[in-house]
Amino acid sequence: MSSQGADVRSIDAIDRFRVSVVEFIDAGRVSITEADSDLDRNIIWLEREQVPYWTRQIRKRQEMVTRAKSDLYRKQMQSGANDGRASVVDEKVALQRAVRRLDEAQSKLQVTRKWTRKLQQQRITFKAAMSGFSVTVDHDLPHAVGLLKKITENLESYLNLSPPDLHRLIAPDQPVDERESMRRTGDESTGETAEEDSPPEDRT
Repeated sequence: MSSQGADVRSIDAIDRFRVSVVEFIDAGRVSITEADSDLDRNIIWLEREQVPYWTRQIRKRQEMVTRAKSDLYRKQMQSGANDGRASVVDEKVALQRAVRRLDEAQSKLQVTRKWTRKLQQQRITFKAAMSGFSVTVDHDLPHAVGLLKKITENLESYLNLSPPDLHRLIAPDQPVDERESMRRTGDESTGETAEEDSPPEDRT
């Protein structure tokens, strides 16, 4: 244990530091909550909105491809029946556009599912990485705040104590029997002194 005493110069400084720790605890908790909420919100958006949306788009665009193929086939049959050379350029362009849009929807769905899995993994990694900080914010720092508050309370109680009576500490009251003993000792000493000072008797 250190033999040096605590050099406390300002109780207000301890209080200000305690307030700063409390503010840091609040900010830390808010940051953890917001980060966790952002991950949850993006995962929910991908799972509940984007995946269903692109799944529906795939079905619709598959129907468009089927319709474009039917239009092209019908136009080709009509040209063959009439022994003509009717143009099927528009139908081919429409089919190509429908196929491209279907490919786009399928790609979007794959990317969405990929990002959903990635964010879920990142959420697990984030929680593991933040576990130590969470313990610090939820347990260690609140405990430190309590200790700082106790320190200031003890210091204030110490400062409010009445100063000691230095006179009583330096010259405390002596017991009665001790005073009587000293008085008797003083009387005897006085008598002896008187006898020594009296003139000798004239023996002549």
